[in-house]
Amino acid sequence: MADSKIIVSEIYYNPNGPDEAREFIEIKNVGDLAADISGWQFTNGVNYTFPNQTFLDPGEFYVIVANAEFFATQYPQVVIGGQYIDDDGAGAGRAGLSNRGERITLKDGPDDTGNTIYSFRYYDGDGGDIPDPPELPEDDDLERASWPSATDGGDYSLVHIKPDGSLDEDDFESWRPSISMHGSPGADEPLPDPLLPIYINEVRTRDGDLDNDAIEIYNPNATDIDVSGWYVSDNIDRPTKNPPIADNSIVPAGGYLVLENGINGFVISVSSKGERVFIYSAEDSVLTGWVHGSHFPATEDGKNFARFLDFSGNEFFIPDEPSLGVENGDPSASGLKIIEIMYTPGYGSSVEYVKIINNGPQEAILYDPLFDGDNLSLNGFGVTVPGDQPTMAVGEVAFITNVEESLFRKAYDVDASVRIFGDTEGGSLNGGGELLELRIPITIEGLQRDAPGHPRYYAILDSVEYDDEFPWPVAADGLGYSLIRNNSLGPGYRAADWNASSHRGGTAFGGGAVLINEILSHTDLPQTDVIELYNPSSEDIEIGGWYLTDDPLLQPKKYIIPNGTVISSGGYWAVNEDNNADPGAPPNYFGTSFSISSRGDEVFVFSANSEGDLTGFSHGAKFGATQNGVSIIRYINGVGIEKFVPQSGSPSFEINRFEAFPDGYSNNPPLIERAVISEISYEPSEGGIEYIEISNISGTALPLYDTTPVNLGGDPSNNWSLDGIVFTFPGNEPELQPGERVVIIPKGIPVSDFRNQYNVPNGVIVYGADNGFSGALNNGGEKIKLLRPDKPDFVPGVGIIVPMIEVDSVDYDDIAPWPLGSGRSIERIVESNFGDDATNWQASIDPLGSPGKENSVISSGYDDWSQLEFSEEELQGDGTGPEDDFDGDGIINLHEYAFGLSPKDVAPQESLPRIDFVENNGFQSSAILFQKLAGANDVDITVQRSNDMLSWTVINEGVAVDNEDGTMNMIYYDSMDSGDGKVFFRLVVELVVP
Repeated sequence: MADSKIIVSEIYYNPNGPDEAREFIEIKNVGDLAADISGWQFTNGVNYTFPNQTFLDPGEFYVIVANAEFFATQYPQVVIGGQYIDDDGAGAGRAGLSNRGERITLKDGPDDTGNTIYSFRYYDGDGGDIPDPPELPEDDDLERASWPSATDGGDYSLVHIKPDGSLDEDDFESWRPSISMHGSPGADEPLPDPLLPIYINEVRTRDGDLDNDAIEIYNPNATDIDVSGWYVSDNIDRPTKNPPIADNSIVPAGGYLVLENGINGFVISVSSKGERVFIYSAEDSVLTGWVHGSHFPATEDGKNFARFLDFSGNEFFIPDEPSLGVENGDPSASGLKIIEIMYTPGYGSSVEYVKIINNGPQEAILYDPLFDGDNLSLNGFGVTVPGDQPTMAVGEVAFITNVEESLFRKAYDVDASVRIFGDTEGGSLNGGGELLELRIPITIEGLQRDAPGHPRYYAILDSVEYDDEFPWPVAADGLGYSLIRNNSLGPGYRAADWNASSHRGGTAFGGGAVLINEILSHTDLPQTDVIELYNPSSEDIEIGGWYLTDDPLLQPKKYIIPNGTVISSGGYWAVNEDNNADPGAPPNYFGTSFSISSRGDEVFVFSANSEGDLTGFSHGAKFGATQNGVSIIRYINGVGIEKFVPQSGSPSFEINRFEAFPDGYSNNPPLIERAVISEISYEPSEGGIEYIEISNISGTALPLYDTTPVNLGGDPSNNWSLDGIVFTFPGNEPELQPGERVVIIPKGIPVSDFRNQYNVPNGVIVYGADNGFSGALNNGGEKIKLLRPDKPDFVPGVGIIVPMIEVDSVDYDDIAPWPLGSGRSIERIVESNFGDDATNWQASIDPLGSPGKENSVISSGYDDWSQLEFSEEELQGDGTGPEDDFDGDGIINLHEYAFGLSPKDVAPQESLPRIDFVENNGFQSSAILFQKLAGANDVDITVQRSNDMLSWTVINEGVAVDNEDGTMNMIYYDSMDSGDGKVFFRLVVELVVP
């Protein structure tokens, strides 16, 4: 979803000469939308309030300075936004930024009420000196020395290495000195035009006494790049410390150039202490731009680090098998690897852990051989492996935790053969995500380690920067699941490399997994409430001594399952609640411990050992008010997500037998009621209106009020409602007629305005104006529920309440596999099928959706499409034929149809065919990319290329990516030689007549 994003992109905190002359702070909008920054404030480091009516367009800068009058004499072309003052009380016009470094904070309001927009702590570099002595042997000791020094009293400002807001602003690796002397306030640094991107793709550190350091440069472009005279440096403050790259140094298109120390005049020194390598463009020995750079940690001698990208384009330098001069393979699979992370256990457990494996060909030594009391640590977790000279055998796994081994084994019922490393003085895992580094201490400079100038170094054996938000598996955030690496031999730097564990407790739990499968919570005697468990495994599971509860967070141990209870493989076990309905009933019904409410409740099962201690596994269900005699079942929808929903038909277990019984039946399908949520417009285009459509899919009239007879406690004044937004159907005993659709829009919007804007037929009821909904639909996704009232219920201590039973619900999202809104509504494909399932929803074909009308049908031809796009009056006039251009945007209607565009709106540039350079089978290739309407089967689109625009060749190599909104992204690769460098492409679009 497009957004504005404001960053501090450049600061000049200690200029050469009077600070007041050139000191400045530059901010930039690196997002896609304009930002209103009126009233925003710098609250730390300096004080400044942005004036009212201050807006930043995408890509626009705003510069504030210490002394506006003095600054204008040094930078006459720069527009000055304002003048800040030092937050320490220095007078106006005085320098405000600390020369030693300080925290700079930007908020969207006053310090006490505003939200932090951007905050970072810079340092002055301290001349590159290591603190004396280090307080702790950690990377943090070197923080000040790690920051650039050329920005401290020199001629260079401090700028972002990648000014797009994607990097950690508090990390020294995210910043560098400017190339331009005195910085470039109000503008990006000038670069040669054109400057095609190239990358440092692999680094080889020196192998012992051998000076065989090397770097590999990768050119992803379709043309060769001459890097002669450019500079490669391992010192961010001294770009030209080494001789320039030799003449005739060419990085071939889609290929690599390897530069080795001591060969052809090239000089580079990248030791195992941990280094950084940067490449700069230059012309006639004058720097013209910072091109690319990388940091990598300390390592063992002779290691190679290679560049990898995740699916979001984030860059990682990871130890790799040597591949200089060829494409990087997967990160090295050998050695110690992090394969599981339990960072927020929840549900009866607080014991965190990280699981590691030795994938190496030999025993792994978990200590520094020269300092054998110094063991492997897990940075981020803050734990160190205990023991005297610990090792791990080939293929062995171990759990690293912050509690004693005995407590861990009890918490998770871990198999006795599994290795546990417990550090009770360790820290904890961050519930919001963090960088974890598996670090082995190494001695590089002899026995002087930890002396001034000789800090302790750590080789990073593996690292994972996990998060608690998508695209990382969110089930691992407080729901009891762990993060599991998909392949212990595969990469682990991407979110896609990880999944949630199959059950709560993760792999540390040594027992079998049993699931809550069905719940009957609303009964009248002789029926009683029932809980059913299911064993999905291939082995029988003894659950005697396990617990059932309706309070998983505070009281997980309410009901003890009778000893000796076994659920056979693929079998069921159910237990009744009521112990008093029959005086002869056995005492082991769960009603002796708790009851489940028909007004909504939750039920969880917890594993336990013979001593009654929880062992890490749990599974549960949360549900709302239920209809009398209708059970709640566990259901897996079309995208594999577990849902607990009402079941169609009768409960699928015996409910009249007053004994615990070890049997059960497969669940029936979910209950689909007579009214459904059929369309949602949660993110309309600019100027559009949100709406929800409700449809009666039955052949009879449907009352939208409590139909329970008054003499049985019903109240017909209680009407149906929606949850997620605030809405209750208005009127006295409202009804939905057979097949009727109604539309609900926000309160305050005139119904006539909506009806006219969205072409809603006059016969369709639209609830708006005073009868519309309050609140707003969440563009990021939320759960919308259609609810009907049950008869009022008296609750002691509370009074009369009206249970609201869920009729239908849709938990939509703005990410795949859900179709994206992006201006269009989402429509239920088959209204009689289960609704809370992304596979049953599509983006509307009509940009306005289909409120009050039949949902879109994927077009079977141009004629069907034109009837959807144009009104009857428009179709009878001119401009709607295939060769016409109805909206006058230069794209004929046939092309609008073929490319999935609207013939009534100017086509967005990003949706039009374009040429780009993309990776294809490991090489960069020019490609033609365009969007195609998935159902346009009567259109033939041919991609052709030519070197002379006289003879044309068809490109057949292409792939299609389903956008899940009725369109596909088409990619056609050009793998042919371009001859003299000129190549032309065209798309031929033809309407195929049957």
